Amino acid sequence: MSVIPSQLRRAVTATSATLGLGLSGVIAIPTAAQAAPVGIVCAVGSQTTNYSPPLTNAPRQTTAASTENYGCTSLFTGVSSATGTHTATSEQSCLLTVVPPTNTSTRTYTWNTGQSSTITFVSSTVVTAADGTTTITSLGSVTTGLGQGSAAVRVVVQPQLSLTACATTGLNTVNGIATLNILP
Repeated sequence: MSVIPSQLRRAVTATSATLGLGLSGVIAIPTAAQAAPVGIVCAVGSQTTNYSPPLTNAPRQTTAASTENYGCTSLFTGVSSATGTHTATSEQSCLLTVVPPTNTSTRTYTWNTGQSSTITFVSSTVVTAADGTTTITSLGSVTTGLGQGSAAVRVVVQPQLSLTACATTGLNTVNGIATLNILP
């Protein structure tokens, strides 16, 4: 079991508390040195995911292509916006499925400054509320680029899926809100 340094644990816990989340476990964060703190807060964002073939109630291999767009602030950099994309293929459906609490994914975000950050999320949790809203919380660290070595927290909230579309032609696109924080 790896242990997060106490200063980093406090920063992740503080960010999680600010977002209304709890830190449910210990994650391993690479300790790569960084030149200067970045402290980027992207509190206003969106995620659009396109499914091919469309999601239905029957599980099948589906490619999910996501695009994230953020409005950001940072005291230490000129960052004011970011864009990231990610594509993954797996068995998916509209029905509630049990998602393992840990699955590694890597995403690269391009900042308005022309710089980029590659973040490896080592822990993701998926919670579906009674109203059908799904919240995905991912914890990890910046492995290369701006903020290398810093902890990162990403939260995506997706609305309830269309029951009619899932039962008939399928669901092509889901739009949700998102936040991304890279801790100083």
